[in-house]
Amino acid sequence: MTKKLILCSIFVIGLLGAIAAENRVSAQDEPMTGNYREISVKSKEAKNAAAFAVKTRSAKTGKHITLVKITKAERQVVAGMNYRVVIRVADRRGRVRTATAVVYKDLKRHMSLTSWN
Repeated sequence: MTKKLILCSIFVIGLLGAIAAENRVSAQDEPMTGNYREISVKSKEAKNAAAFAVKTRSAKTGKHITLVKITKAERQVVAGMNYRVVIRVADRRGRVRTATAVVYKDLKRHMSLTSWN
């Protein structure tokens, strides 16, 4: 009887350890509130954020700029989502420069440009 109890105890402890390890791994894959996490520059999210940032900045300044390339993209979970994109943009003369833009998407999926550097 005691051998069965010991074997069951070992099995339960091993099972609980495996469950705990799985929870740690899956928690690392999920975005954490407050931290920026890198996303693919080819993702739909990154492309939408970059296009919105360029369109909004162009309208705000009255200067036509076009998106050349997304070089880095990150996402931050807040009450909604922040997207920080590092982009290459060109003006009408073809001069290319780098900008970092933060686009906020609220829970109703409305976007706003919160910073441009």
